[in-house]
Amino acid sequence: MHIITHNPALAFDVADAGGQEQAHKRNLNRDEIAKLFAAMKTAKGFSLENDLCIKLLLALAVRKNELIGASWKEFDLDAGVWHLPAVRTKTEAAISIPLSNTVIDWFKELKRLSCGSEWVLPARKMQNNVHVAESTLGVALAKVQHGLEPFTIHDMRRTAKTLLASLGVQPHISERCLNHKIKGVEGIYDGYDYFEERKAGLKVLSDLLVQLESGALDKVIPIKRKVTL
Repeated sequence: MHIITHNPALAFDVADAGGQEQAHKRNLNRDEIAKLFAAMKTAKGFSLENDLCIKLLLALAVRKNELIGASWKEFDLDAGVWHLPAVRTKTEAAISIPLSNTVIDWFKELKRLSCGSEWVLPARKMQNNVHVAESTLGVALAKVQHGLEPFTIHDMRRTAKTLLASLGVQPHISERCLNHKIKGVEGIYDGYDYFEERKAGLKVLSDLLVQLESGALDKVIPIKRKVTL
């Protein structure tokens, strides 16, 4: 008799069954992120690619499908920029995402692991040249025995926004990091993309994640200044 040690249904939500997905309110705090990172390192069947993807979702605040469907032609790793085309965004707005040195290193590792594929995350068990399925990360995350309150892959994006706020990143900049459309009159007249400001904000965010992964919670100091340039 073989007994599974994780709930395979945790990888799926209402949207996977064709229903209307309800808004979530879950985000992980710093202590939970550190515990998650530690659990990912020892989880059976949780690959290095999955590990890097979870960290990238937290570091860049992109949507899961934007990362899963990424191809290497969208990246200029030498310049440290991911040019995400409008056709692949929920808001139908293209965005150039600044990449910190830490994030560049994570993508370089994924490129090595992709073994020449055009995809950042190529499917391993299919003959055709395709990227991994939408459910892949959720299924993998369900194998991690982190002992935390339930959360989903989508909660990584909300967690990233919360972390940016805790690091002093101004709301209009973090909204741009998430590629949200600015509402109201401000959204109509403000066409500036805040690239340098987003670069500074995402840099301190990736630095924080590195500290949390190292387990040095006592050395993580909140950045109270506003991230502006």
